[in-house]
Amino acid sequence: MSAYTWPFAQSFLVFLLIVLISQSAATRLRSYLPMPLLYGVLFAAGFALGWLPRDLLLSANMVAVGTIAFHVLVIHSGTMVNLPMLRKRKKETALCAAAALIMTAVSLLVLPPLIGWDLALLSPGAVVGGGASCAIGSRWISNVRPEISFYPWMIFMFQGVFSIPAVTWALKKETARLTAELSQTPVPPPVPPQPREFGPVSKIPKQYKTPAYYLALIMLVAVLNQVLQGTVLKNFHINLNITALLLGILVGNLGLVDRAPLFQCDSYGLLILSLMGLMANNLANTPLPVLLSLVGPVLIALALGSLILMACGWFLAKALKLSPYAGVVLTMNSVMGFPVNQRLAAEAVARAPEPLRDSLTGRLMPLLSMSTMLVSNGLSVFLISILVVFVK
Repeated sequence: MSAYTWPFAQSFLVFLLIVLISQSAATRLRSYLPMPLLYGVLFAAGFALGWLPRDLLLSANMVAVGTIAFHVLVIHSGTMVNLPMLRKRKKETALCAAAALIMTAVSLLVLPPLIGWDLALLSPGAVVGGGASCAIGSRWISNVRPEISFYPWMIFMFQGVFSIPAVTWALKKETARLTAELSQTPVPPPVPPQPREFGPVSKIPKQYKTPAYYLALIMLVAVLNQVLQGTVLKNFHINLNITALLLGILVGNLGLVDRAPLFQCDSYGLLILSLMGLMANNLANTPLPVLLSLVGPVLIALALGSLILMACGWFLAKALKLSPYAGVVLTMNSVMGFPVNQRLAAEAVARAPEPLRDSLTGRLMPLLSMSTMLVSNGLSVFLISILVVFVK
């Protein structure tokens, strides 16, 4: 058994301290410097200066736990894609999907001469994706093009720099618009929808729904996915993550697996933490000159993607007779996602008269949920899983 530079306890403690410092600083700075960026900079500096051993994440066992997260998060995300809700909000669904696809098409046309074909292929899915999508892109190309395998993670680091100012502005404008509208025609506060269990999982008594139950259900779907990939789908060469997402959507909407199972068993935070461990481990294996060479392409890809998404949100919303500010919230929220957007919405609502705050929250939260559910958790996985295959 190989010995690591530091023992497990020391490695794990240092990892947690860096996460804590990053989160605390990002909160203090209202996320204008996002947590993933601060986290990545601290680790990059630590590795480059020799303060942190490059086997830190292996010693802390975060790579092993991150591998678990990698396999369950896509299925978890699929269960969150609520098809009845998408059908009910057809205009918002169409706007989000169209904006993501337009951004992808324009990026693939414009970016190759600027940053190269391979980086351009990795960009669209990472721009509108969360940690799971970036992990998919990074992991897939680690054996093919290891020198650019940190690129999706670096997009994840810088997403908030572009999305947070845009979403903050759009939420402020939409809140002011809704405040004026509700002040003229007061409406009772909406009743928050209660999560409703349905299908076979609704028959299982609550006392049996332990963390082991939720995780076992997800892994059952993961094993089914591997079986299908090795038998029925063997000759179709469909990316494993695409079928995992589709199975997640299927079992979630049939009531075969509880929606958002990782939230239900309070395991989401731990698994996201371990996913960040995968990011740091990739960072440890990427030389500093390579990291610095990726900064320019990342900023170009995010600037172009954000510009397209904002334009799509504004003009498609007008075409669909929606508020253009709501359109920008829908498109740019996918570049950020939870939980930062919840705080931004709360700050925007806090400026409104108190009697209107519940109604405003009831109007804004569906906008945030829609784009996170459909784009960040759904379309981004499809996009990066399809485009990454063409990286050579």
